[in-house]
Amino acid sequence: MNIDRRLRTGDEDRWLSSRYAQSEARNDLIALYAFCWELARVRLIVTEPTLGAIRFQWWRDALTELEEGRPPRAHDVVSVVAVMLDRSTLNTADLMSIVDGYETAFEQKDRALEPEAAIAGFASRIVAPSVDLGADIEKLAHEFAAARRGEAVASPAPIVRLPTAVLPALAHFRLRKLYAREVSPRPLSKRLSVLRAVLSGKV
Repeated sequence: MNIDRRLRTGDEDRWLSSRYAQSEARNDLIALYAFCWELARVRLIVTEPTLGAIRFQWWRDALTELEEGRPPRAHDVVSVVAVMLDRSTLNTADLMSIVDGYETAFEQKDRALEPEAAIAGFASRIVAPSVDLGADIEKLAHEFAAARRGEAVASPAPIVRLPTAVLPALAHFRLRKLYAREVSPRPLSKRLSVLRAVLSGKV
């Protein structure tokens, strides 16, 4: 799957966790993460606010068309997002909130505003709709994101044990400890860390 390979290159951490999901859920996770990656990389492609706004609006329009029942746009990520919306508990309003979060971060040039906790929550709903982690994952999500950006984290959260069902969506949070020690963890170290999280439930 081309999107799967692209995500592995663009966001390997989440991709690693998704390997432990069942087939349909894994595909839905990849669709969600590929959508997020398209939004995250706007800052890498353009710096002009107007051009950024155009790109974010394109995704809003694509989601609106899906909500109206129109065929997906001729874009591979829109196509898999349409499938994901049909069979998961997520809806277009959920994804619109992700667009809003990335656009705010882009406009304010502050990656700490990226919707990390929302992404984690939506991913958890894909693999375990009945498990409600509430605010427990918010600090972990922001700490993970900050750590892999190379930012120091004040008062890091302790190791947390999560329900087994949500680990395919959140096992990569364990990498926060690895990033705190190494700016660029080795691929094998990352894989072993995610595996340990899946086996132990501790992230």
